[in-house]
Amino acid sequence: MELWDKINYILMLINDQILMTIIGVVFGIQIIYILLFFFKAKTYPKAKVQHKFGIVIPARNESEVISDTIKCILKSDYPRELYDIYVVADNCTDNTAELARAAGATVYERTDPDPKHHKAGYALKYLFEKIMEEHKGEYEAFIKFDADNHMEPDYISRMNDAFDAGVKCARGYSNSKNIDQNIVAGISGLWYIRDCRFASNFRSAIGQGTMLGGAGMMFAAEIIEKHGWDCLTASDDSEFTMRRLNEDRIKTMYVKDAIVYEDQPSTIKDTFNKYMRMSAALNKLFFTQGLKSFGLFFVRWKWTYLDMFMTLMFIPICVLMCIWLPIYYIYVLLFYGIMMFKYGNPYPDLTTGQPLFWKYITTIGYALAFAFALAFILQALLAVGLEHKRIKAPVKKLIPTVLLFPLFMIIYAAAITIGVFKKPKWKQIKRNVASSGTGSPPDVPTEPPAEQVSNE
Repeated sequence: MELWDKINYILMLINDQILMTIIGVVFGIQIIYILLFFFKAKTYPKAKVQHKFGIVIPARNESEVISDTIKCILKSDYPRELYDIYVVADNCTDNTAELARAAGATVYERTDPDPKHHKAGYALKYLFEKIMEEHKGEYEAFIKFDADNHMEPDYISRMNDAFDAGVKCARGYSNSKNIDQNIVAGISGLWYIRDCRFASNFRSAIGQGTMLGGAGMMFAAEIIEKHGWDCLTASDDSEFTMRRLNEDRIKTMYVKDAIVYEDQPSTIKDTFNKYMRMSAALNKLFFTQGLKSFGLFFVRWKWTYLDMFMTLMFIPICVLMCIWLPIYYIYVLLFYGIMMFKYGNPYPDLTTGQPLFWKYITTIGYALAFAFALAFILQALLAVGLEHKRIKAPVKKLIPTVLLFPLFMIIYAAAITIGVFKKPKWKQIKRNVASSGTGSPPDVPTEPPAEQVSNE
């Protein structure tokens, strides 16, 4: 028994003193952001100068959505002569290039037989090489959209305001095109809205940087002129954030009034595959740029460096939680359960005197019910309450989404863990095709939207 007591003591120290402390710090920061939801994000004054933008879109077999996306951009209230649209048709086997040209974009077609290069990062690298070769110095900034994105008509104007104010890298408000299509799409869309409303909003309020989302990201042309597109992982937007912060001291700022609409996966399978693919890239990024950012915090003493490090740290923490916590608590319950049924009460709780087995059962139950399920439901409910005007969907239709929001974290954590070890390859996912293309969120369809197989 003495040996087992020593083993249990060591395991308890690892779990309670080390792992729980790390989890508490990382999640504690997120809780602070949520509690300070009433802080107002920074707004940028109307620009004195209207700058010229290059709009870039990587697309692979996006024939069902590329035309609407380009038409949406062309409905922008920004002067037409001050932006050009470029599409890179990347290894397409359909008529994406033809449709993009017909819609009004300049199109470059890229063919690369290496499957390792079938990523948006490689397509963007090729596109920017072409732009720099043929149009270097013509643009002051770029905005990257995904092939299915829609935006509000004032999106470019809002980004121009931020750029004119000195912002060199920015993200907008990530809204959802299909948040009320079903519960899966709703949970995924609400996750991004929650991140914008709490974490990005507070960071903006105190003048700190945030993490880029690929949809609608804006960056100064001087960055491309200096580096080219140097982010080739499956999570090139996060890599861009970290490289610019670490190498160029450029923070990614949040522009809350620049609203972009993303298509969210509408099946559990597609959601799982999306985050499984991203996790492998983000995990590598943590151990390269993330750790570098941690070290630079002690050199430059800027909170953004530590904040971005902890944001990426969520990936290895998810892996630890999915592996260590189930194994540890199953072991603890088995050990103390066997001891209780075999010897009565050899390990009583020092406070209540009850067997430790029942104490652990109670603790796990309360943690799952309140620290996990209720906590995430309240976050989702608060996000819907604060952002219902922007969500543009009936609140009553989102009630099931709010109640099942904790399920997202289970799927998310499981996908991350499997993705880190499996190192998944690029896979096709189903694209939900909207029919609006008006520059505002598509009308709620009366029938489920058509689906297209896509590589985005």
